[in-house]
Amino acid sequence: MRYTFRSTWSAMVANGRAADAMTPWTVIIDTDEQTITLTKRNRILIGVDEDTVAFRFIRRVTIDQHVFGADITIKAVGGSLTAYCMDKNDCKKIKEILMEFNRSKKSDGIIFG
Repeated sequence: MRYTFRSTWSAMVANGRAADAMTPWTVIIDTDEQTITLTKRNRILIGVDEDTVAFRFIRRVTIDQHVFGADITIKAVGGSLTAYCMDKNDCKKIKEILMEFNRSKKSDGIIFG
């Protein structure tokens, strides 16, 4: 199954990231491929920056909540992915999807948290 989450315009403006309103962060979780992808169109609107991490390399999911929106950081072996100004419920849903996948695959040694 493929899930897509996008940062919200209102959270970007309220948190002082109005310059990013035209280029929101997008988090794509693909449970079939077991990957999480973070994309963001670059500031000159020509290309898209994309980072992809396999579930087996994820070590921590951190949610930093603000008055409007939240930031989510997914720490992985060798780096991290951060999406800013996401909806709070979307961040909780991303974490829940990853944790549920982790619970279902615990016997395979895919453990993070």
